[in-house]
Amino acid sequence: MIPAALCVRAAALALLAASPAAVAGPGGAPRLRLDAAVPAGLGANIHFTDPRTGEMRMLADGGFRWVRMDFDWNAIETERGKYDFRAYDRLMAALQRHGIRPILILDYVHRLYDDAQSPHTPEGRAAMAAWAAASAVHFRGRGVLWEMYNEPNISPFWRPRPSVDDYVKLATAVGEAIRKAAPNEAYIGPATSTIDYGFLEACFRGGLLKYWDAVSVHPYRQAPPETAAADYRRLRLLIERYAPKGKHIPVLSGEWGYSSAWRGMDAERQGLMLPRQWLTNLANDVGVSIWYDWHDDGPDPKEPEHHFGTTYYPYHEGRDPVYDPKPAYIAAQALTTALRGYRFHARLMTGRAEDHVLLFARGDDVKLAAWTVDRGGAEARIPASPGRFGVVGHLGEALPSVVAGDDGLALPLTEAPRYLTPEEPNALLRVAAGWERLPLEALTTRDRYVPTARIRNPLDRAIVVRAADTSRRIRPGATAVLALPPVAVGRGLTPMSVRAELEVEGMGRLAQGTYVAHRQPLAATILPAAGALGRVRIQNPTGLPLRGSVELRVRQGSETEARSAPLRLSSGAREVIVELPLSGEPADAYSASAEVRAEDGKALLREGPRTFRHTDHFSRYGQGSPVSAYAVVAEGDSKVTSEQALSVAQPSDGPATPRGGSLRLDYRFTPGWKYLCIKPTSAPLVPIPGRPAGFGLWVHGDGRGNLARLRVTDSTGQTFQPDGGAITWRGWRYVEFRLDGSQGGHWGGAEDGVIHYPLRWETLFLLDSAGGSASEGTVYVAAPTLIYDGDPAAR
Repeated sequence: MIPAALCVRAAALALLAASPAAVAGPGGAPRLRLDAAVPAGLGANIHFTDPRTGEMRMLADGGFRWVRMDFDWNAIETERGKYDFRAYDRLMAALQRHGIRPILILDYVHRLYDDAQSPHTPEGRAAMAAWAAASAVHFRGRGVLWEMYNEPNISPFWRPRPSVDDYVKLATAVGEAIRKAAPNEAYIGPATSTIDYGFLEACFRGGLLKYWDAVSVHPYRQAPPETAAADYRRLRLLIERYAPKGKHIPVLSGEWGYSSAWRGMDAERQGLMLPRQWLTNLANDVGVSIWYDWHDDGPDPKEPEHHFGTTYYPYHEGRDPVYDPKPAYIAAQALTTALRGYRFHARLMTGRAEDHVLLFARGDDVKLAAWTVDRGGAEARIPASPGRFGVVGHLGEALPSVVAGDDGLALPLTEAPRYLTPEEPNALLRVAAGWERLPLEALTTRDRYVPTARIRNPLDRAIVVRAADTSRRIRPGATAVLALPPVAVGRGLTPMSVRAELEVEGMGRLAQGTYVAHRQPLAATILPAAGALGRVRIQNPTGLPLRGSVELRVRQGSETEARSAPLRLSSGAREVIVELPLSGEPADAYSASAEVRAEDGKALLREGPRTFRHTDHFSRYGQGSPVSAYAVVAEGDSKVTSEQALSVAQPSDGPATPRGGSLRLDYRFTPGWKYLCIKPTSAPLVPIPGRPAGFGLWVHGDGRGNLARLRVTDSTGQTFQPDGGAITWRGWRYVEFRLDGSQGGHWGGAEDGVIHYPLRWETLFLLDSAGGSASEGTVYVAAPTLIYDGDPAAR
């Protein structure tokens, strides 16, 4: 698991200069401009107001153009209504001398207000808003990005425990105060720990996009950086749903790094992660990328928090450089040197999702950055005209040049990015740079989407470009638009991947990718049957009204039963569970599929088939009897205490399903890192057959915000810990965990993030203390079920 301490620091960052996409202030005056040219959007977190001698020059020499830094309310407001900005005046002067701009974090609590807890009363909110407005006025016109708090979705940052409602009230008060006092200053938020969609959507629903000029998140993960692309896509679509009409709100990566002390990580591998993270962000229009951290925070080799830096911890006064660079610093310098002044243009599709070939352009000049996420390496064929390319490695080392032939450039890819520069103008790559990038995602209200390709001919001769059955002859310097093959658009929540291809006559083929999504997406999740009652959960994120029907088909052996029920979603309804009576209770293993139809009978969405296999109904125990097959074990920091008890019981509002019982977990966490595991007393209690896609169980929540997780171990001894999210609800809710290695952290064994079957249980259910805060309560779990994609005959 990634401990909450991973995201604990709040540091520094800034924004630079002119961009094609700007967020306008009053009267059209730009508040926020994002320059896409390298290295304008790249930076690091810092933890100082007074830099050591030589420190700022080393930052600038590394290509860092932003810092992100705490702007400490408690230190600045020395008496009620009196502000001392001198420490930050010194910091601003040092930054400006080196062409670096700051993100200043409006944080945290104040000893004079709200008992030193996060502002939650009218007085506390008014005091923080007044201080924020005075700060914006004091530093007006200095290029500051004012960020509303740091990681308010977790403890200990929001005290005593996270409250999105209190955060929205505070961020609104601060936004109103800044807009009134300094209307042209840029204001962003909420700087969540991870991309916490529930917290983010609550902020958007609360109206904060009216005030924010960008949305900042901290996409921490132990998975490769490239996995953030799907998360950014989901976040952009969420922003689009709530943004004021006509307002473009970009995403910023305000804090994200990899500790060189993590399992499976060291300084060399960390040096691979930094350029891949920055390149991934550039390819996803994330205009600011702040690496956590500037330098290591301590010398303890076993403390991950000490080893996020791009340089080592010791400071060497009077020496140049003043810090010993880690590979991450050298990689940052190599990237910003190799691509300086170039802007990301498009990702060139080569046929493998694992391979990344990014095209950068500066006018008609082009460069490539290329790597693969495949740890074994891969060979890619990159579209290019014949010619030689100079190659620079991710640490800035000159590598042997490579030569493209008539069929393109055959290039062995590794996990380490390499930067390629044509030694002579490369005609096909110049044409690729003339093909306007397809949108990261296209939205439509129709069931059919026709993408187009807009392409400019940068060459001194005419070219012929074909797309499917159409072709255009394009004169030098002219632009043409070609229709691409139409795409059928589904209503699912996950946007559809679309590959678009062009053929340049006599030169080769080019391909880009995009995603297409419906503006009213739906999701249908088949839930396990509750006795003789089938259930399908329909999610309707936009809240638009919908009338239609749901059909559920249940198969047991050779018998299939079909049931249908009306679907009625009124305006504002975002979720409903449709219940469909069955002729009897299904067996412990059965498959089900579902279809959502419009009123006219047209199919809108299909789900499944998926197979359910119950692992335990807890029916062997009577209410209140001992639980011999399971035990609750407290793990985490041995110095932190907890109390816990496991029993068989039902909550006061009854069982989750008519059959079987539920396990009751009573707990009390004291402050600190602690989590509780419900473990089988014999491993494995129930074998995990085949290759399950997921695991589900009913969880009766207590609303305390602690985290629902579980653990499984593969045949190599590698442990996976899927995450079911924070238990913010009360009552029963069905929770699913992915068991394909795509969700949560992993460690041990093969240490490769790939599941090696078969799986065995490590824990049936894990309750993790949210942010290490104190809490106590009771949760129940019932009806644990393995979920497989497809039909039970294949199980």
